[in-house]
Amino acid sequence: MLDYFFPDMRLRNTSDKEKLEIADADEDRFRRTIRQFKLINCLLSASSRLMREHFFTIMEQEPQRVYTLLDVGAGGCDIAIMAAREARRRGLKLNITALDNDARILPIAYEAAREYPEISIIEGNALELSRLGSFDFVFSNHFLHHLAWDEIRIFLEGIIPRTQLAFVMNDLKRSNWAYLGFTIFSGLLTRRSFHFYDGRLSIRRGFLAEELRDFICINFPNAAIQVVETYPARVVLIFRSTDGPKPG
Repeated sequence: MLDYFFPDMRLRNTSDKEKLEIADADEDRFRRTIRQFKLINCLLSASSRLMREHFFTIMEQEPQRVYTLLDVGAGGCDIAIMAAREARRRGLKLNITALDNDARILPIAYEAAREYPEISIIEGNALELSRLGSFDFVFSNHFLHHLAWDEIRIFLEGIIPRTQLAFVMNDLKRSNWAYLGFTIFSGLLTRRSFHFYDGRLSIRRGFLAEELRDFICINFPNAAIQVVETYPARVVLIFRSTDGPKPG
């Protein structure tokens, strides 16, 4: 019974599959799960704060130019819409490409982003980015934990040369307290979806800051990638190009 609330968190769980990833998942629960990400991202992801700190402070140094943002693993476009609204509020021009590899999500994303012409939604593999060109900013929210370590290396090898100014990869900290907190949160607020099972598994697939630092040190020793922890229970990769402007 104790393992139900406090499982072994010493190693990442990269073997079990989330229900959302199953091809023949129940359609109603699938759509409800995607839509409930809006609540989860708003309350728990820290994405809005991270983009304000690391993207919008740079944009405001040259507010007259047009910027580009790639949102990797965009899902239902919650983060892309969040970024578009923030850019509009600040009077900035930001063109956003929302990338996801699950064709089932695209109709939900198109519907959500119908009032945001600055958002382009495309289906594609984040490990095969050659056709996309470069972007000023790249963001991912809860994407890295879906990848094995070798896939993370391939992904970053593709992202670094395509990032003109900065990227932020926001993900989950592997923690018993985060697991317990999400168990209570999801049990109360995300019923009739896959979030209770998938969210708890996602935390077990998440990261410790020290293991990400070791990974970056070994695989990208010359890249200016920082690993930072932030609330609530997040581990974040932050990269700033040495050629671009610095945040104010």
